[in-house]
This record gives sequence, structure tokens and C-alpha cells, in this order.
Amino acid sequence: MGSATKLRLLDVLSTVTRELVDALGADACGISRVIGDMLILVVEHNERGRTIQLGQGYLVSDYPETARVLADRAPRTLTLDDPGVDEPEAAILRELEFGSLLMLPLVLQDGVWGLVEVYRADTRGFSDADARTAQGILERAF
Repeated sequence: MGSATKLRLLDVLSTVTRELVDALGADACGISRVIGDMLILVVEHNERGRTIQLGQGYLVSDYPETARVLADRAPRTLTLDDPGVDEPEAAILRELEFGSLLMLPLVLQDGVWGLVEVYRADTRGFSDADARTAQGILERAF
């Protein structure tokens, strides 16, 4: 992939993060690249004007719900109020000061390229309609 193509992809990814925040009444969105068992945050948009850890790497295998999203290629939601919420995911939400999360796979050319994470500060969960809206935004962009 040439540098101009990479820049265009980053522009599209950045636009998508803003669209998802606006469309879902969310507070932040990040898109991470999947490289083997590693997730590296490459773009983000945060209404609070602070980072959600750009450049931070996470091991997919440390986060079972994230691994499920990538393996099943299906969205998943969680909130800090969910009974039995996955503790590794909840720990990240608390650290970032968010209460709910929608995760979606970013599929490009029939492969999982990355992970899309949409956050709300409160624990109002994302609905199935929110997930469909997010998937529509991703499909139109890519």
C-alpha cells in the first residue's frame, strides 16, 4: 500500500470515528488495527478532547469479548452495569472513564482488518439498532 493510499485510509477512518460518535450519541470512538494477536489504536475521536490511548497496544487474547467480536465478525455490546461483565473489558472502561462499549469488526477485502470501539460515558447500553447503524456507516465507508 502506497503512502497516498495509507493517508486516504486514515482520512476515511478518522471520518468514520466522528460519524459513529454523532450517529450513536456516543462520546468517543477508536479504530484499532489487528496485527496477529495485537491491537494497535490508529485513529480516534473523543468529544471530551482527550486521547483514548492512541498508539497503545493490547493483546486480543487478554480480552475474551474483543476476541469474540473478531472471531465471529459480529458486534458486541457491554456496560459496567451488566451482570457478569467481562472484567478485563470493564477494567479498560473504568480506566478510560466510560460506562458502555459497542465493538464491531472492521472487515476489509474479506479479512478482519481491525476493531471499531464506540464509547459512552454513561452506562446506557448500545442497542441492536445502534449496532445496525454502525454497521451501515462502516459498509458505506468501505
